[in-house]
Amino acid sequence: MAVTREMVAWAYRLLLDREAESDAVIDAYAQIDDVPALRRAFLSSDEYSIKNPGGLATVGRYREVRSVPVQVDATPDEIKAMMARIAHEWRRFGETEPHWSVLVSQSFTAANIDQHIDHFYETGHENLPLIFNPLARVGMAPERFGKVLDFGCGVGRLSLALATHADQVLGVDISPPHIRLARERADQVGIANVDFKAIDTPDDLDGLSGFDLIVSLIVLQHNPPPVMAALLGKLLRALAPGGGAVIQIPTFINNYSFSVADYLANDQASMEMNALPQPAIFAIAEQAGCRVLEVREDWWIGDIPGVSQTFVFGRPA
Repeated sequence: MAVTREMVAWAYRLLLDREAESDAVIDAYAQIDDVPALRRAFLSSDEYSIKNPGGLATVGRYREVRSVPVQVDATPDEIKAMMARIAHEWRRFGETEPHWSVLVSQSFTAANIDQHIDHFYETGHENLPLIFNPLARVGMAPERFGKVLDFGCGVGRLSLALATHADQVLGVDISPPHIRLARERADQVGIANVDFKAIDTPDDLDGLSGFDLIVSLIVLQHNPPPVMAALLGKLLRALAPGGGAVIQIPTFINNYSFSVADYLANDQASMEMNALPQPAIFAIAEQAGCRVLEVREDWWIGDIPGVSQTFVFGRPA
């Protein structure tokens, strides 16, 4: 069934409890292919998730699974080759669809972003409770942070929002085109306590340390598991004593397996989705001298059949 403007208007009313912000937004959603795709777009949106906490996170799925065939270890050269592939794709996104690649919504495509740029960055502020509430639950909720690291910062959506709660924020990303737009936005809105850095390999994180808070949402999932593991270890080692990290990671995808050799030998989706099993995450935290303080299911992988979880890590003072 084709999507109509009336359907979009009622989706706003029934799912987001408000009217659409403009006719242009309705027109943009009306371009979606069919009704199931429209439904997925609304149910996986940040606004729906914030207004309906846990709405898509059904607990207790996939208990029948007995093995998770995911290769986590890889050689330094293999990790470098995998990350180079990821960098190529995300730098292309940075040149063609920088905002849409951060939040997949018709409103944020290159054709529509000029009309919705303020809304796009407002979603960063809307996401702050998803960071601060978990920290509060584990007893780590200062009124203000010293140094904050936003890993996979993209165009600065979260970095700029975090800047209002920190002395200094560093946004790190693999895509220089995204970084360039993040700097431009910071200049436009007059935020001076944010810096941005592009990286090529996990080893580029080695010089970073002393962060009171590290954040990474909807980022690691687009990297193959060995790269996810290498990045997570580097990030946790950058925590200051007493610091905390809020990091989202898919831990299971149904009918998913991963082999380094197969990955490097075959083409992959341009925005690939991967999972890092929980045992690997717990082991990485222990090796980095950190504790896992909370694990909660989230909705960040949308309708992909699997489990995504937000972890709170802490480094003992």
